[in-house]
Amino acid sequence: MTAPVWSVVIPTRDRRQALAECLRRLAAGAQSLDAVQYEVIVSDDGDFDATDAWLRAEAPWARHVRGSGRGPAANRNAGVRAARGTWIVFADDDVLPSAGWLAAYAVAAATDAPVLEGRTTCVAGLRSPRDHAPENNAGGALWSCNFAIRRSVFEQVGGFDEGFVFPHMEDADLRERLRAAHQAIAWVSDAIVDHPPRRQPPGARLGAYRQAEVRFLYKHGAPRPVRRALMRNFVLGRLVNIRARPKGLDSLLALAALAAECWHVARHIDAWERAAAREFPAAGGQ
Repeated sequence: MTAPVWSVVIPTRDRRQALAECLRRLAAGAQSLDAVQYEVIVSDDGDFDATDAWLRAEAPWARHVRGSGRGPAANRNAGVRAARGTWIVFADDDVLPSAGWLAAYAVAAATDAPVLEGRTTCVAGLRSPRDHAPENNAGGALWSCNFAIRRSVFEQVGGFDEGFVFPHMEDADLRERLRAAHQAIAWVSDAIVDHPPRRQPPGARLGAYRQAEVRFLYKHGAPRPVRRALMRNFVLGRLVNIRARPKGLDSLLALAALAAECWHVARHIDAWERAAAREFPAAGGQ
């Protein structure tokens, strides 16, 4: 069997309803790109057997592989290891690829850029401060829900850093390593996926995600310690979001979640900074 050019890697963990909507848009005939040119790999960190039975019934054309259970960065790497394409395309299980998504990447692949960044929209919009969606309408973000990369380049830079165990900052880290390696990233505005709004996790969970942010900042040379800048930035960002949405009960719930997030970070950030400093000693004893 001839290997496909494009391998779409979708990490998942027990979100079959969202995954079904995503896969429906990747079935043969749903994409304008001929289906013989691409494969779809679902890399699974959840209940593998249950999802496997479901996929066999609903989308038998998708390849299902077991993740490592160590977070989305490692899960994506597991999907890449199973891929056969010369290009890897990353999508999240809750995005809705447009019909021309892969065809747009195929056209852009004729350029010399080894990394292609697509557009991520949120057509429904964010109506509540408790909603979120990673919109990217201008490029420069390289969100993991929508980009393509030559497999050789992905392997050259070491793939996703599996030290990022939360769904946070692993794509930003890869972006920075690609830039440091002088790998060009081309913007492909017609490679569109839509990301419907989702509810934010609870405040304590959001606070736990900040550990990844501390690790990212230490790894990429931010001034140390990072506590004040990190807390100022996420608190201001949350408050701006709350202020921009219609006022109501969700506003109060979002403020309560922010308080829980701050409390979690305040309790743990000293330990996070010590761990990050051990892993990434500063040059010159900073």
